Amino acid sequence: MTTRLLGPMPSRAPVASYSGAMVAVWPLVGREEELDWVSDSTTPPHLGVVLAGPAGVGKTRLVTEILALWRTRGRDCRWFGATRSAQSVPLGVFAAIAETSAIDPLRRIRDVITTLTTSTSAQPVLLAIDDAHLLDEQSALVLNQIVRHRRASVLITVRGGAPSPDAIRGLWKDQLLDRLDLQPLSTEETTDLVTRVLGGPIESSAAAALWRYTRGNVLHLRHLVDGERSAHRLALRSGVWVWRGRPQVSAPLAELVEAGIARQPAPVLEVVDMLSVADPLEVDVLTALTDTDAVESAVQAGLIGVDTASVPPVARLVHPLLGEVRRANTLPSRLQTLRGTVAGALETRCPETGLIQRVRRAVLVCESDLAPNAQLCRDAAVAALKLADPVTAERLARRAVEAGGGRGALLLHAGTLTHCIRLDEALAVNTALQRGDCSERERVFLTLNRAAIWTGKPDLPAANRELAEIETASAACGLRRPFDALKGWVASFDTPALAVDAANAALTAPGWFSEFFELFALTALVRAHMAVGRYSEMSAAADRGYAIARESVNTATFHVNIGLHHLDGYHRGGYLDAATRLTDDLHQAPGDFPIAFAFRALSVAMTALACGDLLTARTRSRETLAIALPRDSNWLPRTAHLILATATAMSGDATAASALLDDLEPRSTESAGIILTQTHALARAWTDAAAGVTSHAIAVATDAATIAQEHNRPAYEVVARQTATQFGDRSHADRLTELTALVQGPRVGAAAAHATALRDNDPDGLCEAARAYEAFGDLIAAADTAAQGADLFRRNGFRGAALTAAATARRLAARTGADTPALRADTTPSPLTRRQREVIALVAAGLTNRQIADRLVMSVRTVEGHLFRASQKTGINTREGLAAALDPSRD
Repeated sequence: MTTRLLGPMPSRAPVASYSGAMVAVWPLVGREEELDWVSDSTTPPHLGVVLAGPAGVGKTRLVTEILALWRTRGRDCRWFGATRSAQSVPLGVFAAIAETSAIDPLRRIRDVITTLTTSTSAQPVLLAIDDAHLLDEQSALVLNQIVRHRRASVLITVRGGAPSPDAIRGLWKDQLLDRLDLQPLSTEETTDLVTRVLGGPIESSAAAALWRYTRGNVLHLRHLVDGERSAHRLALRSGVWVWRGRPQVSAPLAELVEAGIARQPAPVLEVVDMLSVADPLEVDVLTALTDTDAVESAVQAGLIGVDTASVPPVARLVHPLLGEVRRANTLPSRLQTLRGTVAGALETRCPETGLIQRVRRAVLVCESDLAPNAQLCRDAAVAALKLADPVTAERLARRAVEAGGGRGALLLHAGTLTHCIRLDEALAVNTALQRGDCSERERVFLTLNRAAIWTGKPDLPAANRELAEIETASAACGLRRPFDALKGWVASFDTPALAVDAANAALTAPGWFSEFFELFALTALVRAHMAVGRYSEMSAAADRGYAIARESVNTATFHVNIGLHHLDGYHRGGYLDAATRLTDDLHQAPGDFPIAFAFRALSVAMTALACGDLLTARTRSRETLAIALPRDSNWLPRTAHLILATATAMSGDATAASALLDDLEPRSTESAGIILTQTHALARAWTDAAAGVTSHAIAVATDAATIAQEHNRPAYEVVARQTATQFGDRSHADRLTELTALVQGPRVGAAAAHATALRDNDPDGLCEAARAYEAFGDLIAAADTAAQGADLFRRNGFRGAALTAAATARRLAARTGADTPALRADTTPSPLTRRQREVIALVAAGLTNRQIADRLVMSVRTVEGHLFRASQKTGINTREGLAAALDPSRD
């Protein structure tokens, strides 16, 4: 017999469609391997299985599924549930069948065994006992004897770590039964389960939070989801389920969690309470505040864990929900006292050597019965910014202001509000500071900050007005380098050449500078070099910016700013492998707050759209829109909205795409810069194309290209002219060829070859361009170009080549889900019969004619005949050519 410990299953493919309604019965998810193994182990002659694991992990549900499976096969299945109340009664779990009048205990046991194991079918009985660790000694003996004498198959559950009767423990220790230690669900399995239960996708950070609170315990997860949904904190937005904040633990969930610690002594509960307000906590601090023996008992009870790899070692609650429940059941005044006690101990025993410790103590003080210190809160706010936590930083900076921190605290608070993209509030604080008693240098400094805030809206005219007001004064008071950095950043929205000059002046000139302004200058270079297609220089500036941001108080904001423009440049240049790697890196960037969650989802959506993964682009852009963001962060949801509209239009749903665009007012280039205006224009072009109004789609894409050319944005121009060419416009070959000398990257060469071949009616050239697009990863452009080549081949009478090109187009379309004008125009009929396609499919798989004949039960001569007639019909004379021309979607 064996003991098995099965961990979480590997990730599975996402569910593509949903009912939209929450299910009544939770499905069994992530237990396929366990279900198969337990089914095999309860099949005669196997004696059965012991399922072990913590409460709520899903042991009972798995038993229920196994019993249902065997009942459908006609097997007698009997189920009993042991309880603590029946434990004091001999044969208590079998009270319904035990003969109460029997005087001889052994006879009574034999009678129970006979009743339990008598089958009405040819198969032996399957006997299931839930919570067998609660069995009384006589019931345990009954079960032991049934197994030892092979009277029935047995399936029992026991709680991991709980003491069991000797007769039960001997079942697996003596290797009579296999034991399976059931593990909690993984993050991916938890997400899959919640998605199925809710009837729709759940936002990624919400899914991660649900796993973090429940650790994959299905019973806890069910109570948490039910409670949060009933309270409307888990809600559907933009077709995605979102959840924010800490859970308000429902009564059923609180009772469930409390039941697990109800028998613990008061000193152990004191340990839990300390960690409920400060998790994690250094072990020596915890033992000083409580009791060493109590800490050890809490570890043995599985309530807390100790991380000895940390320096110094720290203790954590094993289940975060335990802390939530203890806080919910404790008076606020008591919680304040506990936090103050822990904060005092940390100050005494753990000098603040790190950022995390500084933030933790300040937060504890602010939430305790102690008076916060302005300097403590200021230092902690700066530390929180370095930890990419602007939300906590804003809260601490506000407390520093309230504690009398003066103008320094106010300036810090304005900065944290900017990082949280609460821009109107940041402007209000900035204005209040300017109205106060400030020097000329401070006035210039505050005005520079105002200009930066205006670009976040974005309102470029307002930002330029601020800069014009202080251009002369900035040099006079030693702030010319910061001025040039902001000048470069604002210019990067619409004048890349000016942006490069100003940013380089800021980075190289003498005089006072700071990392805040240095990051603005570097971000300006990233954006400007991206716009003109100098992608190597873009990446160099981006890498320098990332390195500074990692050690900066501006970590969160500039990872977003630099990352978005760097990613956009990779997309426009055609560096899609690099874009995928960068997206993965940005997904690991620090930040545990809504803006960071939305940025991560948006970055995935952007790259998915560029690569032609339309399902992911739609899913992750909807996720971005579902996240509750500050009102001033409109650029982020606007970008997501446009990606969603574009992906929807590329999928062929013109009605839905048009409805999405109708919700957005176009932004002028002067106020928002060219990025959003061109993105909006191309979304409109794809929507018109999906509706069949191709001439208007071409006009819109061409206008976008013209605007980009007028604003010296050749990288944007390449994408717009490529889009028009995909719609069938033959007028862009000369300009795209010129752009190959100006713009780096594989896209411009592929687009120029595409446009030239389309203009010259060169189907071979179109197929070559399609291969170039596919090589760097733009699958939709590759599919469109191949479809255009198929159409030209067909018109010129090259039937075989048309079939091959059409098959390429359909293959790529199937991978992307695209439904574009070029793909819809592909009307190349297949002259092959179904049998001929079957033979060619096996040729493509590498089989010989003899192997094909054996597989299809026909003669070799018949196979040869099918291939000969297929060659005649298509004009293709090689096996390789026939395989390439095969279109599997027609089977």
